[in-house]
Amino acid sequence: MVDNLHLSALRTQSLPFRIGEFANSRLLDIANQTIVRTIKEEATQKGMPKRYVDGVHAEFDGEYLWIWIDFKGKNNEPLDLWFEEGTKRHFVKPVTKKALSWVLGGIRFFSKGHFVSGIEAKYIFKNGVKKGYPEFKSKLTVEIQKYLEESQIFG
Repeated sequence: MVDNLHLSALRTQSLPFRIGEFANSRLLDIANQTIVRTIKEEATQKGMPKRYVDGVHAEFDGEYLWIWIDFKGKNNEPLDLWFEEGTKRHFVKPVTKKALSWVLGGIRFFSKGHFVSGIEAKYIFKNGVKKGYPEFKSKLTVEIQKYLEESQIFG
């Protein structure tokens, strides 16, 4: 009886550490199943290209959970940020050529520079985190409770 009581006391003392270690081991998987999945669903619903959806990543460094979207243009333009927050009407001009060129309706157009209306903010990341976090929190809580039940803390 005394041995079991001593063992239970030791288990209780290490409980915060063990819960933290368990939570850390499950954090990334649960984030991918909830928050990352929700961001990808938001992106798909808003008609974003596959490269954008595939650019949603998560990483846990032992202290912080990092979630980001890696979606850059050919010249490393921050397209992820532009689609998230939008852009204002602005002037575009050629940088390496004498004119911009594009095809629309089978007709080729040229421009030495012109204004574009900008990109409408889509708030994919913001909305995905907002919608996915409650499920993330709930799933992590359930897994910790299950871990505590299975670990037989009190003998």
